Amino acid sequence: MAQGAVGNTLLDDDRPNTEQNISTAASWYTVIVLCLALLISFTDRLVINLVVDPIRADLILTDFEVSLLQGAGFAVIFALAGLPCGRLADWANRRNVIMTGIALWSVATIACGLAGDFWSFFAARVAVGLGEAALVPAASALIFDSFSSRRRGIALGIFSLGATFGTGVAMFVGGVVLAFASLEPIALIGPMAPWRQMFVLVGMPGLLLLPLLLLIREPQRRHISGLLPLAGVFRQLGADNGAVLRLCLSKGALGIGNYAFLSWLPTLLQRTHGMTPLEAGGLIALSITTSGVVASLAGGALSDWIVRRWGLAARIVPLLGCCTLAIAGASTTFFAATGQQMTLSFAIWAFGSISGYVIGHVVMQENVPNEMRATTIALSLTITALLGIGLGPTLVPLVAEHVFGGEANMQPAMATVSLGAALLSFVVIWPSVRKGLRAIGG
Repeated sequence: MAQGAVGNTLLDDDRPNTEQNISTAASWYTVIVLCLALLISFTDRLVINLVVDPIRADLILTDFEVSLLQGAGFAVIFALAGLPCGRLADWANRRNVIMTGIALWSVATIACGLAGDFWSFFAARVAVGLGEAALVPAASALIFDSFSSRRRGIALGIFSLGATFGTGVAMFVGGVVLAFASLEPIALIGPMAPWRQMFVLVGMPGLLLLPLLLLIREPQRRHISGLLPLAGVFRQLGADNGAVLRLCLSKGALGIGNYAFLSWLPTLLQRTHGMTPLEAGGLIALSITTSGVVASLAGGALSDWIVRRWGLAARIVPLLGCCTLAIAGASTTFFAATGQQMTLSFAIWAFGSISGYVIGHVVMQENVPNEMRATTIALSLTITALLGIGLGPTLVPLVAEHVFGGEANMQPAMATVSLGAALLSFVVIWPSVRKGLRAIGG
C-alpha cells in the first residue's frame, strides 16, 4: 500500500480532533509521569532478585521458597487482579485507578523490608502484585487515547522505558544501597539488615510521585457504547484467527525467559563469578538499560514508520525479528564463559523481548475496540504473570536440579528455559506475522 493511502486504513477513533485530544504538551507530560511510575513499579518488583542469599539466610529459606517470593507470590495476585483492574480502567477514571495502585504497592514494598518470616514476606509480595496490576492496563489505554496512530508506537515506547530503567535501577541502586548499608545504617531507617533497609528505601519514591499524577488530565474516551460485555470481549479475542490472543500468549512465552534471567542472573554472577551485589547489579543495569532504551525507542519508531508506509496491518511484522533476537540471546547463554559474556547474552535477549513488548502493546490495542483496550492489556499481563513470573523463576532451579544435576548448573538451566520460551513465542505468533507480511507484499 502506498504511503498516501495509509489514512484510509485508520479506525474512526484514530482521526484526532481538538475536542477529543488533550494538548501535545499535556500528552507528553502524561507519558513522562507514567514512565516514572512504571520505573518505580519495576524497581519495587525486581529488587528482591539482588538479595536472594541474604533473605535466604536471614529467614532460613530454600531456593525454591525464595523463587516463590520472586515469582508466584507476586504473580498469582497480579494475574487474578489484572482483568478486574483492566475492566475498571475501561470504565472509571484511569488516573485515579493508577494512583490507588501506586499507593498500595509502595506501602507493600516497605512491608517486605519489615517481614519476619516466609509468610509475612509472601503476603507483602501479594500486596505488591495487587497494586501493580492496576498500572499498565490503565496507563497504556490512557496514552493510547492521547495520541494518533502515527505516534502511538513512539509514545508507548517511551512509556516502556520505565520498565527498562526500572530493571536497571533495581539492580544498580539496590546494589548501592546494600553496599552503603553494609557499612553503616541509613539514618532515616535505622539499624536494620541491609536488605531490609533497601526495601524500605525503594518503597518511598512511589508515594512521592502521587502529587505529579494529580496534574494528569483524563483524555476523552472515543467510544459511545459503554463497557463492552464479556461475551463481546471474548468474540474480539477470537477474531481474525485469534490474533490478539496469539499476541498475549507470545508475550507471555517471552515473559518466561525474561524472569528466568532477571530472577537468577544476579545470583549467578555472585555465586559463580564472585561478584559483589554492587558489581552484579551495575553490570546488569548497564546491559538492560543500554539494550532496553534502544529497543523501546527503535521498536516503537520502526512500527510507526511501517504503519505510515504500509498501513496498520503491517505493524506486527517486526515481531519476527524480535523473536529471532531472543532466540539468539538464549542460545549464546549456553556458551558464555564470563560474567561479562553472560550479561551480553542477556542484552541480546532483552533487545528482542523489549522491542517485542512495545510493538505488541500497540498492535493489541489497534485490533480491539476502545471499550476493551485496558482489558486487553490486562489480559496480556495476566498471561505474562501466569507464564512468565509464575514459571520463569521456578523453572530455572527445577531444570538445574532435574536436568543438569544440581543447583550449581544454573547457567545451562537459564539458557534452556529462555530458549524454549523464545521458540514457543515464535511458533505462536507466526500465523499473524505471516498475514502482516502479505500486507507488505501486496
